Amino acid sequence: ADGGGGGGGGGGGAVEAAAEEVSPPLDTAHYNVLLSCLSRPRRWKEALELSARMGERGVQRDTSTYNALISVMKAAGKWKLALKLLRRMRAEGVPPDTITFSAAMAACARGGEWRPALLLMGSMRQAGVRPNTVTFSAAISACEKGGEWARALRLLRQMGDEQVPPDLITFNAAIGACAKGGEWERAMSLLTEAMPAEGITPDSVSYNAAITAHANAQPARPDGALSLLRAMEGEGGAPPDNFSYNGVISAFGRAGRWEEAVALLRQLAAGEVAHGGEALSPDLVSYTAAISACAEAGRAAEAAALLEELRSSGLPLSILPFSKAIAAAAKAGEWRVACATLRQVSSLQLRHNALTTNLVLRACDAAGEPAAALSALLPLL
Repeated sequence: ADGGGGGGGGGGGAVEAAAEEVSPPLDTAHYNVLLSCLSRPRRWKEALELSARMGERGVQRDTSTYNALISVMKAAGKWKLALKLLRRMRAEGVPPDTITFSAAMAACARGGEWRPALLLMGSMRQAGVRPNTVTFSAAISACEKGGEWARALRLLRQMGDEQVPPDLITFNAAIGACAKGGEWERAMSLLTEAMPAEGITPDSVSYNAAITAHANAQPARPDGALSLLRAMEGEGGAPPDNFSYNGVISAFGRAGRWEEAVALLRQLAAGEVAHGGEALSPDLVSYTAAISACAEAGRAAEAAALLEELRSSGLPLSILPFSKAIAAAAKAGEWRVACATLRQVSSLQLRHNALTTNLVLRACDAAGEPAAALSALLPLL
């Protein structure tokens, strides 16, 4: 049995039936084409059905068959199934190639599974298959998702040792890994030295990752983040987007410079920033970052005003900006504001969390008003 192939609603069979209206009967090449057409995430079950049917009909599965199957699993985020297919492939004596391993590693990367991705790199070498740029990029991306910046940089150095040329995707993944760890100096070295040395021009993703590295640094480096943003805005720079501005707003907030964070939000709201010929506007992350900046500084009134502005904007809401506004109120000792904000969470039927309710409880307890906390919490129970 091919395992996990049921429940596809007969979609794979419908595709196969349509193909079988012509003769001769389907062979391996025909099935491989059909499998390649099922790369959309929701069609992974149909792909497994087709694979199982190949076995039932005695149609041989080859390297291209498994490459297509593993690519479908990658698109669907099914990294465990991708690895299972790779194991079955080898058990059947079908030789994996660079595409096979790269697709399986990319599936692991999508799932944030850096350990199996690096194990695959070792398995690849044991099989005598040479990794290429795509393979290394997938491995570095997996390390990025897992916050393993040191391993990501080690892989990048290994590419140089093996004379495998990095590309834009490789560098963006490596800078992203540094960003997660707040390794701003390493991120900047990649952006301003390593990429130009390889003749690769940074794009918005590159700059945004470097901005995030400044925001995540200990302590945060908002001036460095702002300098990168201004470079993007300059002549010939990579055009900034919401991610760029949100990263700088976050950096200001983490540095306790709430006024500058709010000023940057206002710049976005005024339509003073363009991307691709269209004015940018604040999104949910922009407001959340600015409210968080106010929370860090204990500016309850400003956080509440921004939250009200967000509610009036028509943007989709989440619990996070409300939690940040409650944190601002709690820090400022404004227990009434904290309770009122929690009631908004209830009226909007947002999914609350323990952190949010605990902040309200502590604020009311510190003010000697436990009954007020109970009153605000009751609608959520």
